[in-house]
Amino acid sequence: MTNTTDIPNVKLHLGLLLHLANQFKDQLINQYFSDTDITAAQFKVLISIYKGFNRPIEISKNLLMDAGAMSRMIERMVKRELIVRNPNPEDKRQVILALTDKGRAICDRFQNEALASIIGLLTARLTVGESRQLEALLIKMLPDEAIQPHR
Repeated sequence: MTNTTDIPNVKLHLGLLLHLANQFKDQLINQYFSDTDITAAQFKVLISIYKGFNRPIEISKNLLMDAGAMSRMIERMVKRELIVRNPNPEDKRQVILALTDKGRAICDRFQNEALASIIGLLTARLTVGESRQLEALLIKMLPDEAIQPHR
C-alpha cells in the first residue's frame, strides 16, 4: 500500500480540493443571498465588519484581498447603503467602516438562518463525525491568528 505522503502531487491535489471547497461555499452563499443581490465577496466584507474589523486595511488582510479591489468594493457597498464610512477620530487620513441597518440585517439573517443552511449543504455528504474531524483538522492547519475572534 502506498503512503500518500510519498506521492509528490498530493499537495497540489489538496490545494485544488481546498480551492474547490471554497468555491462551492461561495456558490452556496451566492445562491442563498441571490434575492438581496449580495455577492459572496460583498458578504465576506459585511460579515468582517459585523465581527469587528472596521478598517479597510484590516478587512483586506482578513480576506486576503488587495487594497485596490477592497477600495472599489467598499465604494459599491457604500452606494448600495450596506456600509458607511466615518472618519477615524485618531487619524483623519483613515476611515472606520460601519454597517447600516440594511447591512446589519443581512448579517443577522446569516447568523440566524443562513449559516446552518449553508454549512448543512456544504457538509451534506459527511457524517457528523467526519464534519467534526474536518473542523478539527482545518483548525489545526490554520495559523492561530486566522481562527481567533477579532476584538
